Amino acid sequence: MEVIVLGSGAGGGIPQWNCLCPNCVRARMEIKEKKEVFSFRRTQSSIAVRMEGEKWILLNASIDLPTQLALHLELVPPGLEIRSSPFAAIILTDGQIDHASGLLSLREGKEIEIVCSDSTWDLISEHYPIARILSSYVRLKRSSFPIKIGSLLFDAFELPGGPPPYAKREPRPGDVIAVSIEDESGLKVVYCPALPSISSSLEEFIQEAECLFVDGTFWSENELLLWNIKEKKASEMGHIPVGGENGSLSWLSTLQIPKKIYIHINNTNPMLDPDSAQAKAVRSLGIEIAYDGMKLLL
Repeated sequence: MEVIVLGSGAGGGIPQWNCLCPNCVRARMEIKEKKEVFSFRRTQSSIAVRMEGEKWILLNASIDLPTQLALHLELVPPGLEIRSSPFAAIILTDGQIDHASGLLSLREGKEIEIVCSDSTWDLISEHYPIARILSSYVRLKRSSFPIKIGSLLFDAFELPGGPPPYAKREPRPGDVIAVSIEDESGLKVVYCPALPSISSSLEEFIQEAECLFVDGTFWSENELLLWNIKEKKASEMGHIPVGGENGSLSWLSTLQIPKKIYIHINNTNPMLDPDSAQAKAVRSLGIEIAYDGMKLLL
């Protein structure tokens, strides 16, 4: 199984257009200095997966998608026609703006298959009507979980998060999901860019995974409060912090999963700095921090 991390940042990316936090300042310096390798700069989170010789499946589609695709020769259109798609389907883990808006960039295609929960389909059809808009440009096919695409089996685990702020409704099952990707040999990857809470049923879902991509949005519970950015705690925004006694780092350290990778990292998170104590603490436990362009062959 091939995996490409197209984007590893949370909503807004790094640098975020209106932010002067230390990580955003450093990211702008990297761009100005035309560095070949970026330590700080990140686009909004998305991964692509496939088995060799098959089309790619995209997990989440941010507004950075056109730029992300242009950076990877593996994602060049197949060339069977003058215009074609490298994707067999697009899978959404929720209806968040930074995970669904990139669908609009695919309107020049012929057909798009969107795989998502009933709740997310409602969100992108009625509340943030990307699907209705897209249907005026391209044929849309909506599919549910579990689903086999090529030789990969995709399934979903419902997490206890709520809908995005734009949807003024009560939470529904499937507003936020984790997705498992399993090949015919039984090798499994789990993608979980938002982690509102940890449960025994979640641990059962990720059991025997070879690789786990997990929510690395915030380092601390009060991260945005400390920067006077937003009067909300990490958990109130649907993200368990990485650090702290009840953080995801201590939980991950107990899991017998060969590859554990933080993704969906906010610009305020100090672990973005590879020389920080936080980044060193993560690496010391054998856990990785995703970066744009990261590639895995499993």
